[in-house]
Amino acid sequence: MSDDERGRAIALLEATHQFPTDYPVSVISFNVDEVVAEVRAAVEEGLPAPLPDDAYETVMSRGGRYSSHRFRVPCQGAEDVLALYARLRKVRGVVTVM
Repeated sequence: MSDDERGRAIALLEATHQFPTDYPVSVISFNVDEVVAEVRAAVEEGLPAPLPDDAYETVMSRGGRYSSHRFRVPCQGAEDVLALYARLRKVRGVVTVM
């Protein structure tokens, strides 16, 4: 991401969210135990405590090949959100981050 793109992303996040907040993020990944564990670890990296059960939901696709993960992640600012997206994109087996 270029500095210009990063600046636009931060401006958009700050215009649409009031930080600190529990930021909603959805991840589609392959439904493999290792990938699912890595997704959760990437989300929880740097948090003072693991997410509570009510801040995480997972739904398996009808065929069982994919999992949809929905999180509410405590973020202090837009930089935290961008770092979260970057960590999730590095997880092998992640298809989409929204």
